[in-house]
Amino acid sequence: MNSRPIVFVCTIILLSALSFQAQTHTAHDPVKTGTVDLGAIEFPNSGSSEAQKPFINGVLLLHSFEYDAARKSFIDAQRLDKDFALAYWGEAMTYDHPIWPENDRTGALAALAKLAATPAERRTRAKTEREQMYLDAVERLYGEGDVAARAAAYSSAMEQLTTRFPDDLEARAFYSLSLLGLTRITRNTENYMRAASISETIYEKNPRHPGALHYLIHAYDDPVHAPLGLRAARVYGSIARSASHAQHMPSHIFFALGMWEDSIRANTDSMKTARDSGGGGYHALHWLQHGYLQLGKLEDAMRTLVIIEDDNKRISTGYARTHLAMCRATMLAETQRAEPASLLEPVDSTGINSIAPFSNHDLAIGLEYAQRKDLTAARNSLTRLRERVDKARSAVTATSGSVDRYSEVPKADLDAAAVMALILEASIDNASGDQATAFKKIVMAAEAEDKLIFEYGPPAIVKPAWEAAGEMYLTAGKKAEAADAFRRALKRYPNRRLSNEGLKLALAK
Repeated sequence: MNSRPIVFVCTIILLSALSFQAQTHTAHDPVKTGTVDLGAIEFPNSGSSEAQKPFINGVLLLHSFEYDAARKSFIDAQRLDKDFALAYWGEAMTYDHPIWPENDRTGALAALAKLAATPAERRTRAKTEREQMYLDAVERLYGEGDVAARAAAYSSAMEQLTTRFPDDLEARAFYSLSLLGLTRITRNTENYMRAASISETIYEKNPRHPGALHYLIHAYDDPVHAPLGLRAARVYGSIARSASHAQHMPSHIFFALGMWEDSIRANTDSMKTARDSGGGGYHALHWLQHGYLQLGKLEDAMRTLVIIEDDNKRISTGYARTHLAMCRATMLAETQRAEPASLLEPVDSTGINSIAPFSNHDLAIGLEYAQRKDLTAARNSLTRLRERVDKARSAVTATSGSVDRYSEVPKADLDAAAVMALILEASIDNASGDQATAFKKIVMAAEAEDKLIFEYGPPAIVKPAWEAAGEMYLTAGKKAEAADAFRRALKRYPNRRLSNEGLKLALAK
């Protein structure tokens, strides 16, 4: 069959029900069965006419990081056209999650092996030069070497593809994403701005392209560039309403600008789409909880906690438990009171090497006890946090390329946990009356936090160190130092309720 352009806009029909496996971790949940809105792309290819809908559907889902649903669509395309090389390319692409970061080389190679046994044989199955170059690129992504080397080789191959076929917007989109993925979870401003410049050119030609909008938000998701992402944030969730992750992503920019009502709407929609599909929607739920707390809507925030508490009683997945730990930690830190008592109950981390949610919960519990001046309990929390970090060191991945985020630990998580331990140490020192040591340690913690990997959202450290410093200075009557600390906290986390309130008290005469 000759290559021909296929355009799918606005609404496309899923061919069959999309499955959700509750025991398998996904950061977000699949789209629902039926008529869906995922955006619009044009992707000329040599597949059969019967395979077009599931293939295009898979690419649209891929751009919105709905990896499980995308995989099913690509497998449907393979079933309808077993010789369609790009359908196998697409399935392989679902095993690389560069932003999160996860990279399942074994799963991807198994998908490619269904097309043919070797890269050379697979290349001969592609019917056009352009499709051969797509296969060449994915072979590099899952070739030899560590994750960082493979990511670089893949990005170089995608750059060559965009040079050879400059009108291919899909090649541009995946090249843009590859630049974001070069350093995995570590933000690199130069790479991110290159990615943004490419996605901007796609947006100019197709303002409904989900990949362009999605990657622009990620590229601009830092303290300097976030305002540039507002345009994409306003559009993305509305053109891809059936992708839970697409509805959530605008809240990255809304958090950056302290736009809590907008964030609440985005994450409410995201969670509903996920739960209508049978998923948990816990990532959106956590962000929703945080948004409610910034507006002082405690009862609404508590309802989100009840949802995840109840779900965890029915089916205790890693996905549920990590988010339960974060939601409990967030409630403790943001309300500064332990109600209900379950907020102080540790969450079972069995089988999960990832420490970020649980170390945050250790911190929040310890801060609560320090506030009560129960120093024994506070020190027990500090000991538990340190032991968790020591145990996690054996699971650290230097390349940030684990198959899933539960099996290994990015070094960045250990760095953040070290800051958490210092915050808790300072709080214990302050509660015990050693203010001089407490002030020294909390400033050290804050300066260390400023150097951590950053993107907008609920704070990676549930109690920002500068905010904790401001509160310590305020209770000691050091209003000038407190005001400076709160301003620093607000620079990193705009329009935070507790920092805003602290700054007002510090400035009051």
